Amino acid sequence: MEFCERIKEICNKYDRVALFVDMDGTVVEYNIFQDGTVTTESKGLFVDNRPVMPIINKLEEISKIENIDIYMLTLSRSKIIEKEKEIWLKKYMPFVKEENYIILIRENGDYNSENRNYVKVNKMKEKEDKYDYLMLLDDDHNILRTTKREIGNKGDAFHISTALI
Repeated sequence: MEFCERIKEICNKYDRVALFVDMDGTVVEYNIFQDGTVTTESKGLFVDNRPVMPIINKLEEISKIENIDIYMLTLSRSKIIEKEKEIWLKKYMPFVKEENYIILIRENGDYNSENRNYVKVNKMKEKEDKYDYLMLLDDDHNILRTTKREIGNKGDAFHISTALI
């Protein structure tokens, strides 16, 4: 079943649904940087990255479903990259409300290497009382496995490849 149809089916089953979407490697081209390359002084590393239009187009279609909210849930190494991600989202994904940007910044202590796999599902769980069903679309297998285990039957986790086929 095609991804959009799966999401529509879920939205027909539940009253309030939230879809949390990763950025790097999911809706934006993932660039690999050497350790230490991305610092607080890094500028322009993110804002010009190419969008993954097949995914963005599907998310725009999904955003038109009445009972779903889309959140961008992404990790950022620095405040500078956070700002670039916001600029990028406004340019390529204007259908996602700014108040639905959740950008966790390592520089601020929002995450570290020890809690990296749990921080997204913990943010999702903060919205549990508002939604009947929570979903994550991501490219990181460890984060997806952790989310699936922690969210249990209250949601689901999808690898980006699911949305591409």
